[in-house]
Amino acid sequence: MALSFKEILRYYFFWIINITLNLLRFKKRDKNLWIFGAWGGNKFNDNTKYLFKYVHENEPKIQAVWITSKNTIKDEIIKMGYTCYLYNEKEGRKARLNAGYIFYTNGISDVGKINLCHGAKIVALWHGMPLKRLWFATNYFKHKKLRTILRYYTLKIYYDKQRDYTIATSETTKTFLQECFEVNPDSILITGQPRNDILFDSEVSTLIKSKLNHLENEKFILYMPTWRDMDLKGDSFLDNVLKELYEDSQFLELLVQKNIKLYVKPHPNLKLQAKSQGNVVVIDESLDIDSQELLVVADAFITDYSSAFIDYALLKRPIYFFTPDIEEYEKGSLGTFLSFNEFAQHWESTISGFKELILNGNEEIGCANTQLINSIYNDPTLKEGQYSRNIVEALRK
Repeated sequence: MALSFKEILRYYFFWIINITLNLLRFKKRDKNLWIFGAWGGNKFNDNTKYLFKYVHENEPKIQAVWITSKNTIKDEIIKMGYTCYLYNEKEGRKARLNAGYIFYTNGISDVGKINLCHGAKIVALWHGMPLKRLWFATNYFKHKKLRTILRYYTLKIYYDKQRDYTIATSETTKTFLQECFEVNPDSILITGQPRNDILFDSEVSTLIKSKLNHLENEKFILYMPTWRDMDLKGDSFLDNVLKELYEDSQFLELLVQKNIKLYVKPHPNLKLQAKSQGNVVVIDESLDIDSQELLVVADAFITDYSSAFIDYALLKRPIYFFTPDIEEYEKGSLGTFLSFNEFAQHWESTISGFKELILNGNEEIGCANTQLINSIYNDPTLKEGQYSRNIVEALRK
C-alpha cells in the first residue's frame, strides 16, 4: 500500500534524526541493563515478552526493563512485579541511553521512534522464522528500478531493523535471515525462540481451556491464517472464509455432533468483522490470550503461510494447510523462500477441502507435514523449553 505524503514526511523526519543520533553515539552503557519492547511499543507479547520474564526471574544480576508507548501496558507489567517505563518519560529515556542490550521483535522503534540506543548491543528476536521473504530478500528488491535502488540505500544508511545479533532456529533459517537482513552469518545465533519455551509448560493447557470453557471431550482445532497484503484481499480474506463456513448449516451441525471446536485466531494486524458462531470461536483481543498459549492447547493446527506452523511443529502434533491463494502469494511482492512441496506433503486449496480438514483431518498426513517442517526449521539438538536460556548463554560468550 502506497504511503501518503504526510507519512513519507514523518518517515524521513525520524530517519534524519536517527542518523544524527547515530553519528553522536552514546558511549556510557551498562552491560547489566537490558531493555525490551515489542510491536512498535504497542504490545506486551512475543519473543521479547518471554525472554524478558525469563531474565527477570533467573538472572538477578541483570536489570530487565520493558519499554512501551502505552500506559495500559505499563500498568499491566508493573502489577506483575516487573519494571516498565514509557519510552518518552524521564526514566524510559534514561534506560534507553544507558542500556547495554536492546531486544526487539519488529524493530528498534519497539522502544521508541527516536533511537537513543546507539552504542548498545541490539538483539533482533523477531516475531517468527521466515517462510516469507522479508526486507532485502523480497521480490520487491529484485527489480532494479530507480525507486528500488533509492529505497535500498536509504535503508542501508539507517533503518530500524538494525541489529548486532539475530536469533534463528536452524541452519536453514539462519541462511534465510542472513539474506533477509544482509548480516554477517557469525552474528546469527541458533538458539530457538523464547516464545516457544511456553509450549512445554504443562500448566498452560489447563488454564487456557478453563478460560475458553473448553471441555475435555471436545477436540481443539486452531486456525491461524497469516496477514495478507491488500492485493490478496487483505482484511476481507478471513471474513470471506468464515462467511462460507457460517452459511453451511450442515458443517456447523457436524462440528457439534463430532465434539469439535474450531478456534480462529486472526493476525494482530487484521480488522476482522466476523464474530463467533456455534462451535466456531473467534479469539479476539478482549480474551487476552497469547497465540503461543493457544498452540499449547491445540490438538491440530491449520494455517497457510503463517510462521506459527514452525512453532507448533515442536509439539509434534498434526499440521494442515489451507492455501486458496497459493499461486498469487508465492508470486507476490514478498515471495517465499520455499515452495510448499518442500516443507509440506499435503495442502488444501478449496473451501470444501478446508472443511474436510476440520471435520476429518487425517492425522497421519498432518504428522507427516510436521515431521518435514521440523527437519527444515527446527534444530533437533536444541533442548525443548530452554530457548531463552540459550540466548542468555550465547550473549555471555
